[in-house]
Amino acid sequence: MEIDSYEITKDTCAILNIDNDVTKIIEDNQEYLLPKRSFEVMEDSCVYYGSSFEGRLKGTKMMLGATYKLPIIIEESNNIIFFPTTGNNNSKCSWIALNKISSYEPKGGYTKVTFDCGKSIVLKITYSSFEMQLLRATRLQNLLSKRTV
Repeated sequence: MEIDSYEITKDTCAILNIDNDVTKIIEDNQEYLLPKRSFEVMEDSCVYYGSSFEGRLKGTKMMLGATYKLPIIIEESNNIIFFPTTGNNNSKCSWIALNKISSYEPKGGYTKVTFDCGKSIVLKITYSSFEMQLLRATRLQNLLSKRTV
């Protein structure tokens, strides 16, 4: 189904770049095509929840002390954290919801990700890179949880 706008929710599993101007949204029970770049979906969702992508990025940089391929906290109260498959300025960047991942495994030089809802995708990212991104996002989630207790 094609839609014109989208804000990430707790049901969103992945924001997949299809090409420079089309993004595929995977939710637990729905999939959408959106005529926007994946980065724009991330920006719009940050604004929807009361911040900006740059503000979220700055917070992540301060919390993790890292500067590249950073995870983003979209919304704190529902623990919605996404991490990128490449640098966020890359037009091929896709975003994965940390808390929706059930399992992941190497698949022909790439990574197969299975979500809690049972859907699977193969990402053009090596297993080791995916795992590094996942660990970075998990660290961000851990630091955030310590601050909100």
